[in-house]
Amino acid sequence: MRTLLEDLRYAARMLMKNPGFTAVVVLTLALGVGANTAIFSIVDWLMLRPLPVKDPQQLTVLAFQQGNAGFLQNTFSIAEYRDLRSQLDSTFSDLIGYQVGMDGLSENGRPDRVVTSYVSGNFFTSLGIQPAVGRLILPSEGETSGADPVVVLGYAYWQRRYGGDPGVVGRKISVDGRPVTIVGVAPKNFHGIHALIGAEAFLPMGMAFLEGSPNDFMTNRQARNMFVLGRLRPETTLAQARAAAAVVGRRFSREHPVEEKDWALQVFPELRARPNPTPSNTIAIVSAFFLGLAGLVLLLACANVANILLVRATVREREMAIRAAMGAARSRLIRQLLTESVLLAAVGGLVGIIVGRWGGAALSSLPLQTDLPLNFDFSLDWRVFAYAFGAALMTGVVVGIVPAVRASRGNLSTILHGGGRGVVGGKNRLRSALVVAQVAGSLMLLIVAGLFLRSLGKVQQSDLGFDPTHILNVAMDPNEIGYNQTQGLEFYRTLLDRVRALPGVESATIANAAPMSYYGNSDRVQIDGYQPAPSETSVPVIGYNAISTDYLKTMGISQVRGRTITAADDFKAPRVAVINEAMARKFWPNLDPIGRKFTLSADPQHKLEIVGIAKDARYNSVTGPINPFFYLPIEQNYEFNSLATLQVRAAGNPVQIIPAVEHTLQTLAPDLPYFDVKTMSEGLNTLNGLLFFKLAAGLAAVFGALGLILAIVGVYGVISYAANQKTHEIGIRMALGAQRSDVLKLIFGQGLPIVGVGLVIGILAALAASKLVGQFLTVSATDPLTYAAVSALLALVALLACYIPARRAMRVDPMVALRYE
Repeated sequence: MRTLLEDLRYAARMLMKNPGFTAVVVLTLALGVGANTAIFSIVDWLMLRPLPVKDPQQLTVLAFQQGNAGFLQNTFSIAEYRDLRSQLDSTFSDLIGYQVGMDGLSENGRPDRVVTSYVSGNFFTSLGIQPAVGRLILPSEGETSGADPVVVLGYAYWQRRYGGDPGVVGRKISVDGRPVTIVGVAPKNFHGIHALIGAEAFLPMGMAFLEGSPNDFMTNRQARNMFVLGRLRPETTLAQARAAAAVVGRRFSREHPVEEKDWALQVFPELRARPNPTPSNTIAIVSAFFLGLAGLVLLLACANVANILLVRATVREREMAIRAAMGAARSRLIRQLLTESVLLAAVGGLVGIIVGRWGGAALSSLPLQTDLPLNFDFSLDWRVFAYAFGAALMTGVVVGIVPAVRASRGNLSTILHGGGRGVVGGKNRLRSALVVAQVAGSLMLLIVAGLFLRSLGKVQQSDLGFDPTHILNVAMDPNEIGYNQTQGLEFYRTLLDRVRALPGVESATIANAAPMSYYGNSDRVQIDGYQPAPSETSVPVIGYNAISTDYLKTMGISQVRGRTITAADDFKAPRVAVINEAMARKFWPNLDPIGRKFTLSADPQHKLEIVGIAKDARYNSVTGPINPFFYLPIEQNYEFNSLATLQVRAAGNPVQIIPAVEHTLQTLAPDLPYFDVKTMSEGLNTLNGLLFFKLAAGLAAVFGALGLILAIVGVYGVISYAANQKTHEIGIRMALGAQRSDVLKLIFGQGLPIVGVGLVIGILAALAASKLVGQFLTVSATDPLTYAAVSALLALVALLACYIPARRAMRVDPMVALRYE
């Protein structure tokens, strides 16, 4: 221990004697460790950090695949949940369920829009959650629709609204205009089960009718809004649970051939089902890819530092040789040099953690175009700290071991007689190899960044099927202040009349959801006369939007055939629908869909007649094929679609009409919370829209820039060192008549092969890396323009890094060079 302390003190003195060298190395390592810490903190939050509940490793998520559908659904009906709970009791010690909602919580005329979680009675007891104040929802509560009107407040909302007052327990408030009683407050560290959205209030499942669930939601097997989690029994493995679930799924198919035909029930570990379970494990692939890019930045930083330490080891050969001659063992010298490199890495790691925390904070504050309480927590926990510390320690050993070994094996006589000049024309293959790796890694990072940037540009210029310019969006839900269907529809009619009369407004409409927003509707559709192909699910699930008049006009969506939704399509009129071109092609190829009918599983009593066809438009994704979609009159579908967005097309800048629209809303319904006030162009910047591409392109560009800087420094360093080592040789050549152009060729002759080999390896590495994320790109993974432009850019910059030391070498005075030691 004493020897170690002596080594540390000596290492600290040596590093403080060379502050420039220390600062460069620390900053280089900090960039590499910081990039890794920032990305790993996201991976930790999303995929590694367990829920703050009892025995979180036992939790699993249930989902099902119906027929040959290519997607998993992870919401169940309450009836299905009850059957699952009874039939899987030998596999799971308990099954819990919850439903996410958005409701209006009001007290003394002050309304708040809150994210609610309607939970099964056993929710808190099964998770082992204890209240901060009062009590939680009891296992006996929520079994009957409308019974047990109680609410448990989320801790953060309790602090924000009530200032942490424990006296709120027992107080009467209203949720969506219905009276409820506050019975308790959830603990501080518990925000619900959903991976992304934090719950602000918890209510029994029997109160879910407030959220617009159908009247028979407790018994309707197709009213699927409940997420289901199972807690494995201690003696049950995941494989056994999956086998038992498969048996139950087949049983459901036999017993309920209409609702659960061709069911394939599946079980996923909770940590691998965030935010939703997917067979392709998309989140894990994206996380691993960007963590790999960050790891490559760290490797480039390691190569850079290793090059610096190799030069430093050459400079210190005389010192090491003298210490060896005085009796120091080689192992002792290696340990001393390793101690210095590990100390450097530790300091770089600490600075890197600070950089990583700053980067994580920047990522967590990204504008996601929503006012929902998103549960982003990229904080530094033991896993993130261990990862950063391990990366720093590994870096110290990796970059220090080779220079330490090389410096420790110097021969005193050779070094003293060599005078430190170095071998004329000598080559350092290891340093050159490190620079080749830097150039290759940098090129790979830059090409990936270029592909994402090109994809972003292509998406931004793509035809969305609607015109997002000059549109203002304002979301609201009259149900949050207790409006019934009649009141809500009258409110929307009056609102449209007044907004349409405002100066600067060309048109206005009401729609259940805006394109690329975080909420929307879909349902199982029974189409008269349609026979699905063997590869398709028997009951297709199709997205839809409930709209008012002037929707297609406001959105700039062309009417292809038939008519659009009109004021005559009210609740008393026959049920109608307008479909998109994709739906027409899918279900009525070479036929006229006008006049044909289909039925929704949520409303099987009414057949919908197709009265028009609209041009295809994108709603849930800016890439990929456009899926079948249809539009319903909101007047005929308000029961499930009270949450809606007012969309206003302005003659000029839509921001200028915000005050007038807000004044109109406040005049009509002073207590109504409205939210997500933004232009449509801003609203496209969601994770469903452009934000993913902007985030991916931004991260890749940052990594590419870091890699480029490190590669430039590496190329410059090795060529500059080589030119310095050849100073004596250059003097001899120039004394014998060599021209400056000959010196330039000599220096470039060492730099060009390094850059060339690095470019070739980098292109091959980029081809392999881009295939991993090809599904997330809108350009080809082998896009020749990107590869050519990025390769040319890096080659040009690398050659410039070679030219600077070459230019300095050309100006060497032969007489000075001949005396150079």
